Order: sequence, then C-alpha cells, then structure tokens
Amino acid sequence: MPVTDEERAEIKRQFAARRRRQFALLVPTVLLIVFGLAMRAGVDFHRYGIDRAWAGPVFFGLVVAALVFSFVNWRCPACNAYLGRSLGPHFCPSCGAELR
Repeated sequence: MPVTDEERAEIKRQFAARRRRQFALLVPTVLLIVFGLAMRAGVDFHRYGIDRAWAGPVFFGLVVAALVFSFVNWRCPACNAYLGRSLGPHFCPSCGAELR
C-alpha cells in the first residue's frame, strides 16, 4: 500500500526524534566509559564519595541500561525493525521507508 505524503512526513519526524535521542545518549555513555577506564586505571574517586565496591555494579547496570535504551529506541518508525549500527540511515533496511 502506498504511503501518503503526511505519513512520509510523520515517519521522518519520528525518525529525527529517535536520532536526537540516540545522539543525546552518546554524551553520558562516553563519560561513563571514561569514568570506568579511570577507575580501572586506579584513579581514586573516594574523595568524591565514590566507592569502588559499588562503582563496578553501578557502571555495569548503566551500560546495560544504555544498551537496552538504544535497542528499543533505534527502530524504524514505519515497521519497528531495528535500524542497525549506522546513525545515519536514509532508508529502513527492512521495509525501505524513507527516513530522511
């Protein structure tokens, strides 16, 4: 069934919102990874109230939460298929809907 111009515009609008959320997730994720690497390198964060005993499990939980969010968010607005690793697809690899 052909897609109307209104439906096409709505798909593009929804994709743009999902793409913004993906980019917004990048900043805290990169900071989280830098923090994890610093902890692993032996940087002492105890003076900031961050104890190594719970930092590891919290780090792991936040990484899992970021992955789950990304997997749920990064889907085609038309068919709900996962869009893959690319942050700039122009078309859905599953249904072929125009995304940008």
